Amino acid sequence: MDNRGSAFDKFRRNSPVRSDPTAQMLFDYEEHYMRLVKSYRGEIEFINDMHTTHTQEVKNFYANDLPTIIKKLEAEPIADDVRREWLKHLEQHMNKSFDMSGHFIDVLTTKKVEEFNAALREKTFGGSVR
Repeated sequence: MDNRGSAFDKFRRNSPVRSDPTAQMLFDYEEHYMRLVKSYRGEIEFINDMHTTHTQEVKNFYANDLPTIIKKLEAEPIADDVRREWLKHLEQHMNKSFDMSGHFIDVLTTKKVEEFNAALREKTFGGSVR
């Protein structure tokens, strides 16, 4: 492994250099991270887009869809208690769906973070450090 490959070794928990790193060590450390981030750029953007889309879907449901549904139901000859119960169930089911979507995004994110960490360990420590 070349000198650049060992930049993270200096920052292991048991390293005495960790408490007082030189500027060059910090630059090397940052450079390694930036290379890894660059190589995972597509995955990072994909996950960010999924989070953004998910957040927008939740906002859109509460700001637009639900009020539209409520107005349409109020215009129909439906008993108030039936309408309220149906809307309660709709909201519960939508929340469950939103929660599941968020969970799937989180699982994918965690998987990608684990892959990133594995790549980081492999490139910096030869895969021997957890």
